[in-house]
Amino acid sequence: MITAIAKRSAGRPQTINPDKIWPEVLGYIASGDALSTALKRLDPAPSYTWAKVQLRENPELQSAYRAAIEDRADSLADDIIALADSEPPAHLEGAALSAWVQQLKLRVHAREWTASKLRPKVYGQQIDVSVQHTQISVLAALALAEKRVIGSI
Repeated sequence: MITAIAKRSAGRPQTINPDKIWPEVLGYIASGDALSTALKRLDPAPSYTWAKVQLRENPELQSAYRAAIEDRADSLADDIIALADSEPPAHLEGAALSAWVQQLKLRVHAREWTASKLRPKVYGQQIDVSVQHTQISVLAALALAEKRVIGSI
């Protein structure tokens, strides 16, 4: 299905083939971009509204988009490690060094927050403390113990 996207200038609208656009968009998303940023990388750039309509109407695309979102969370987690391991520039001292550290902390925090929202079970802060209840039969345990005692005599 090829759809037309209106250009900002006069002339015939350009047509965009979703089958050609989406693999590239999903690749950008998996590499860490948001949907809006990934769309802006394309020429011509489809609108965000166009992309959301496409996602809403196509279950296969929805599944691929969800997988790309999970990959994005993993990419952001990798970015956190790279940022944490980065050395401060040698020429920075005093207030400039402190500002650089604060900027780095902000970048790390933004990636942590985003990754925790995209994949909460993997990168979320909440600890699962749910208890699985298993029913124990005291009579069955006594019967097994009795069999062991009788069997050992």
